[in-house]
Amino acid sequence: MARVDLARALRAWGEAVAGTDGDLPAGDVDPRGAVCAVDDGGQVVGVEGAGPAVEDARAALAEHPWVALVASRVDEAFGLARTDPGRRRPRRGRARGGPRARHDLLPPTADVVVLDPPREGAGAAVVAAIADLRPRTVVHVACDPAALARDAAAFVARGYELSALRAFDAFPMTHHVECVATFRRADAV
Repeated sequence: MARVDLARALRAWGEAVAGTDGDLPAGDVDPRGAVCAVDDGGQVVGVEGAGPAVEDARAALAEHPWVALVASRVDEAFGLARTDPGRRRPRRGRARGGPRARHDLLPPTADVVVLDPPREGAGAAVVAAIADLRPRTVVHVACDPAALARDAAAFVARGYELSALRAFDAFPMTHHVECVATFRRADAV
């Protein structure tokens, strides 16, 4: 599989974000800059649970045939039983489903994974599924430090090392802290 120049991809993503007024709801970051950092023969697969965000991304990325977008929760795309890692009970009106088939657009391996889970975190099952892709780098964006800690422990247990961590006070005078953690596969360091 082709390699991704992670520094170039993140720089392009950062430049795209810097060109905005700073008010970016979760699904509104323009990924086109990062998509262009993929080498020939590479592929970008995006998994997003918000259907309208997927449709917007499909329209924005239509000229990039190496981009595949999946409208699904990540756990369901991996064929895992639906989970809400921070909850003891399913959300009202949402039954936990049994395992489904893994989505056919998910590749068997990945070079880099960028993970931006909901406030509850990704959860151990999703972390295990991502680790099974054997990416050399995982960039984890988290809006809850406690959920990031749980996910970090799961990545470390799967052979990854925390190589960088940065916190952003995106909402001053509140308890909310955005964190970006970079994990590298220990045998790839």
